[in-house]
Amino acid sequence: MSFVRGTVVHIASTASAVSRSVSITCGLLRRSVVPSVVSHPSSKLQPGSNQLQFVRHATKKAASSRTNDYNSKGKRLGLKKAEGSEVKTGQIIFRQRGTKWFPGENANIGRDHTIFAVEPGFVRYYRDPFHPERSLIGVALYPDMRLPTSHWQPRLRRFGRLPISDTVEADKQRTRISRKEYYGWLKKEEHMAERMAGKRKE
Repeated sequence: MSFVRGTVVHIASTASAVSRSVSITCGLLRRSVVPSVVSHPSSKLQPGSNQLQFVRHATKKAASSRTNDYNSKGKRLGLKKAEGSEVKTGQIIFRQRGTKWFPGENANIGRDHTIFAVEPGFVRYYRDPFHPERSLIGVALYPDMRLPTSHWQPRLRRFGRLPISDTVEADKQRTRISRKEYYGWLKKEEHMAERMAGKRKE
């Protein structure tokens, strides 16, 4: 009787273990399968088929994602044009992270703190007495020009013009007027002629 009872107990414990494993397996399946279907509301059923069609979304990491430091390529920061180098408009002078260097005369700074030239000229690295804690990068318009320019002196500007050595061409430019100015002058002449004619009638 004890043997039969032990057998019954063994069979009952085996059945309970099997039911427990089945319930655990169902729970795992419910956790792993159901959320994958529910978490994609954009998945659609094709008409006439029982297969789910999943829509692929963007996989680009955003926000504060970063790559590992040991295998990321360099950003090519630092000096691009040395002191006295000739640059053109829009040419990059210095790449940096943060504002270790500030833009000076005839230079500007981009959204990634890149300093570039806004006028053709020659690169100057200097300090301004009015901003002693700032290191500045500017562009001199002439090779012998020194920066910074005194704060009480006028700033040099380029107007995109060159001196004309030919006297005939210089006289043409001196007497030249635009089309708008020419028609304005004609209207003034007509107005003056009408006024003179009205005075004569009186």
